[in-house]
Amino acid sequence: MLKPYFSTALLALGLGLTLAPAVAQTTGSISYYFPKAPAGSFDPAIPTPEQFLGYPIGSHYTRTDQIVAYLRELDRVSDKVSFRVLGKTFEERPQVVATITSVEHQQNLVKLQAERKGLVDPSLPAPDYGKLPVVISLNYGVHGNESSSSEAALLTAYYLTASTAPETKQWLDQSIITIDPLENPDGRDRASHWFDQNKSWPAVTDPLDREHTEAWPNGRTNHFYTDLNRDWLALTQPESRARMAFFHEWYPNVMIDFHEMGTSSTYYFEPTKPLSTENDLIPRATYEVLNVHLAKYHAQALDQLGALYWTKEQFDNLSPIYGSTYPDFQGGVGATFEVGSSRGIAQEGGNGVVKFPFTIRNHVATGLATVRGAVEERELYLRHQREFFSSALTAANKFPTKAYVFGSAQDPTLTNRFLELLLQHKIRVHELGKTVTLDKQTFEQGKAYVVPTTQPQYRIIHSLFEEVTAFHDSVFYDVTGWSQAHAYGLPLAKQKNTSLVQGAPVGAIKSLTGTVNGGASSYAYLLPWSDYNAPKALVALQQAGVTVKTAFKPFRAGTATQPVDFGYGSLVVPVATQKLPADSVFQIISRVSRQAQVTFTGVSTGFSVGGIDLGSNNVRTVPEAKAALLVGAGTNVAEVGEAWFVASQHLGLPLSRLELSNVGRAPLGRYTTLVLVGGSYASLDKAAVDKIRRWVTDGGTLVTLKNASEWAIKQGIVKEKLLIPANGGWADTTAFAVAVAEATPPAPKATQRPKKSELPFAKRVDFVEQEQEGTRAIAGSIYKATVDPTNPIGFGLTNRQLFVFRNGTTFLRPSRNPYATVVQYTAAPLVSGYVSRANLRQISNSAAVVVSKAGTGRVILFADDPNFRHYWHGTDRLFTNALLLGSLINLPEGPATVAAEEE
Repeated sequence: MLKPYFSTALLALGLGLTLAPAVAQTTGSISYYFPKAPAGSFDPAIPTPEQFLGYPIGSHYTRTDQIVAYLRELDRVSDKVSFRVLGKTFEERPQVVATITSVEHQQNLVKLQAERKGLVDPSLPAPDYGKLPVVISLNYGVHGNESSSSEAALLTAYYLTASTAPETKQWLDQSIITIDPLENPDGRDRASHWFDQNKSWPAVTDPLDREHTEAWPNGRTNHFYTDLNRDWLALTQPESRARMAFFHEWYPNVMIDFHEMGTSSTYYFEPTKPLSTENDLIPRATYEVLNVHLAKYHAQALDQLGALYWTKEQFDNLSPIYGSTYPDFQGGVGATFEVGSSRGIAQEGGNGVVKFPFTIRNHVATGLATVRGAVEERELYLRHQREFFSSALTAANKFPTKAYVFGSAQDPTLTNRFLELLLQHKIRVHELGKTVTLDKQTFEQGKAYVVPTTQPQYRIIHSLFEEVTAFHDSVFYDVTGWSQAHAYGLPLAKQKNTSLVQGAPVGAIKSLTGTVNGGASSYAYLLPWSDYNAPKALVALQQAGVTVKTAFKPFRAGTATQPVDFGYGSLVVPVATQKLPADSVFQIISRVSRQAQVTFTGVSTGFSVGGIDLGSNNVRTVPEAKAALLVGAGTNVAEVGEAWFVASQHLGLPLSRLELSNVGRAPLGRYTTLVLVGGSYASLDKAAVDKIRRWVTDGGTLVTLKNASEWAIKQGIVKEKLLIPANGGWADTTAFAVAVAEATPPAPKATQRPKKSELPFAKRVDFVEQEQEGTRAIAGSIYKATVDPTNPIGFGLTNRQLFVFRNGTTFLRPSRNPYATVVQYTAAPLVSGYVSRANLRQISNSAAVVVSKAGTGRVILFADDPNFRHYWHGTDRLFTNALLLGSLINLPEGPATVAAEEE
């Protein structure tokens, strides 16, 4: 029974709404968005978005709270709709979903979820395909400034709820439709405020008008500038984790991600470019049958509107990092929709003036077409999902690796975090039942885990653990290396049998409560730096007024019968030298151990069982970090967000963000560390550059990433050198460069192309573009490097081998000072992903991290982004060390330095 709805006038009065000026023509009216719907075919008890909001959709950018309120209202007035809050964002906005289906299905959602388990678990009987509804997930606005999608969500929800057409009733009887209207609420509001604040009446269509040129950082990303559309595998953000939990309740058969693209483009929907950007793990039926079937409905809907569109030329289905590809790895069909964007109310483009209502209408049409296609082909999609998970077991049986063992006794925090990631993806994991040595690595019982590959989630397991170096093409939309196992940098071993898979699967991660072994001490407390959360503990101790030291050499402390090894960087908290009473120090240590979930050890003597003693000059006081990050137009938004996230969310370290325009008047002396991420620093004038240079030489620590490292070298702030490619080789033609070129193996070959002389003109254009892009490409790939764990930047790493992610073209020459190159690529570094042969030569044996003296200060140069997308934990600890320990680095002068200067 439908619930009554109060009048529009009362609603406007109650919410304080005023009607915004409508756009020209009838765009924004219900008849414009649903031109095929007969008059009187909507239930009047269901409010239209315009009735609820007080303005026509397309005349204004709707705030997130209004979008949430409208879906709540649909839940209130209709038994076909159930509204749910999945979680909250960093800015305390709710993540919501509306589930729309028949009244009967609404009353049996839990039962239907249980019946659907037969689709994803081959050990269960197959469900009755004739009775089971298909699940369709429509997701909008993962990029917050691609704003037409969330407006389309309101109209689509209205149509499905209010339409009295027999076809709509059939849809709801045979499907369950979930609508996520705000995949990125924080970014959405950032964008909607911009557009609404800058719009004009009449609309200004000039592309250079302020309305169409969002200021840095714009609304694409979430609070920490994370691209949530690339977080489906890594799950680093709360929005992603909440959404993943909901996804695994239903395992949608069809899932659409609604986007926008450039104003001069028309409309894009899948299928994607055949083979070249598709994943070989996925059955061909996903791409060639199901996706093609669905595309026919999308084409028909846009044809009826006379809207232009295109397919098969761009974007990709290569990895499960996207909202439109993760479903492909779960037996569903994911698809990306892209509409040419007005980015404002109206904007000129290559196809004329694009208006906001027009972009919304196209998304509404394809969204409803998706429902139509999924319902009409319902059994095809249901059977495919069952067959998908059954075939996963077959594929796993053929794969040589039968299990992965991972875990570090020295880093329970990161081990726990990786375990949690696997469980979020519904992967079966077992605790290691005995201590074993595999590939010269020791895995301790109870502190390591085993993942068998023969399970329904085999394809996601493969994506999380395996390397990929063979591709059908050399032009990619995004990254080509996405293994989380390499990103976490934990000890890992592959097994060709399942002998270590024992006991019941792990149901939840262990609780790391943190403690103080030995209790209160009157002498000192110790903490290994190898635990991922040790830096967090350091910051918390310093903020509580505790003086903390770090060990530049390893030692063994404790009693002769129960000694504990403490490696490079281990923290030492002496009690007697503190300004606080001993009992207060213990209380702080206890609190920090619980908060950071780390284990301190209290000792009663400074005399070590082995190695240096606690009073050694090699145990140095760590100054409290006062760091600043340069931000603003020109700086890489994602990298700014990543550095900010590490400092704020991982370390709990207040990080000042200085606008580039403020550097000239900023009192740099208050900061110990300045961070420059990739981007352009051309806006810094000579006075500002000189100011930074003086600050460094007076003792500051400058941390630079990617082409910010190039900037620092070119500005003469540091005396290091770049390796600049010329004609596919080194511009600096030294014996080193020649040796690298000769020793470097060829990169994996893409599919063989025809000779240029055999190509017609149209094909030659494509060929030349691919050759040029392929030659330049470092397509987000993974490389092997060696690290110096005795350098403060490498403190805490227990293995000299390090996996580095690279997606830029900054090439650093190893320093002339032999002590200064902290991380260096190996001679044959490629591990996973695509790189051109020329670029591989340049990477081989080059430096990944260099520390260079500059007066009494130092510059820490990263060739890459150590914080990549918040999940590259193997290298983000290098960045953490640079922030917290960088000021302690005082490079010795080596004999090679003198010789180099004489050259």
